Amino acid sequence: MKIQRPAMAPFFSADTRYPIPDTREKGFTLLEVMIAMAILATVLVTVFHSQSQSIAMANESRALTTLALLAQSRMAEIEGRQDLSTGQTTGNFGDDFPDYTWTANISQPQGPGSTYLRKIEITVVHNYYPKRPCKLILYRPANLNTGR
Repeated sequence: MKIQRPAMAPFFSADTRYPIPDTREKGFTLLEVMIAMAILATVLVTVFHSQSQSIAMANESRALTTLALLAQSRMAEIEGRQDLSTGQTTGNFGDDFPDYTWTANISQPQGPGSTYLRKIEITVVHNYYPKRPCKLILYRPANLNTGR
């Protein structure tokens, strides 16, 4: 009886010395990288501009709020005087608020019966925002002692 051996497959093994290159290329082309960088640059410029604008708006809001508070403070000081003589005075708020100046204008309003009234106008200006002053107007008796 003859023993049959199984048929042997042809002797082929993968040659690891010379790998066959994959036809699908891996990685990014220079064009793809440049487009990605352009998109990234556009997004970053937009974000930085938005951040800068937000900071500028916060600074302006802070200045305008301070304008209103300083104008109210100055108005309260003038309103508390017993006698109000007409005229205009100016000044600043010292070292606490060096960029702010005020102007107070006290006048007699026009019209019948206004002899005993005074019109007090307070204007406070920030040096950085000169076109955005805060202006308060108050009408008050000229003399608080007599009620006139």
